[in-house]
Amino acid sequence: MLALQVCHNYCYKNNTKVNLEMHWATPEGHLETPEDPETIVERMEWIHTKFHRQEDVTITHVYNSDLFPSSNTDGNKKKKRFYFDSGAFSDSEYGIKKDWVFKKEEYKPRKDSGKNIVIWTPTYNSEPPRKWKRFLTNDDWWGIIKLLRREGWIVQELTYRTPIEEAYETIQNADYVLCYDGMWHYIAGMFAKPIFIPSWEGISGFACPQVVCRPNKDTVMEFINTFTEKGRKHMINKSNKYIRKLGKIFNED
Repeated sequence: MLALQVCHNYCYKNNTKVNLEMHWATPEGHLETPEDPETIVERMEWIHTKFHRQEDVTITHVYNSDLFPSSNTDGNKKKKRFYFDSGAFSDSEYGIKKDWVFKKEEYKPRKDSGKNIVIWTPTYNSEPPRKWKRFLTNDDWWGIIKLLRREGWIVQELTYRTPIEEAYETIQNADYVLCYDGMWHYIAGMFAKPIFIPSWEGISGFACPQVVCRPNKDTVMEFINTFTEKGRKHMINKSNKYIRKLGKIFNED
């Protein structure tokens, strides 16, 4: 989704159109596991139908590509994933512009009194994410879910194997998002949902500018314990600020 957001923002700022050439090291139709409901390409094509001004960006897929070999990363967080032939910029630094929106009709009225929370965790991942994304254990996440349900919140979990359409609609209708840094968070970012991520990395705020973060287990649990009375209000304030920024894209069209 990041590449789509960057390209659409670029088209918008420069009054142009872009052909986004996606390079995949795998063959066409590749599934990471047999249980996956769809390929990553199918997910990308589907989510793009929801983008505002979809026609500005055309996607071309190149399979079995070695353009971005696995050796182009230091194993930590610096990894070149795309660039513009014009030399405009690449994603080697966080200086890229990627704020973008779904179609206007995709946004539901905000309900600050709503009780629906969507959560995704690394628990069901086929491979563990980087260490900074999983300083909470599976038991920690389960404890958070139980606490929120005990306080009357309606909690729904998503996983990597949730079909893209179901994940999209669940986030679209959610009032709050609590998650680790990964999986579906770019969708939450484009909806400007009130979102909380356990993280100490700046990339979390790049992906979701409205995010509220806490850097360790103690501060995470302190936030969760005050979520109902205090924490969620902070999330709402940051979310409202970002939705106003995104709304300017519609206003300036």
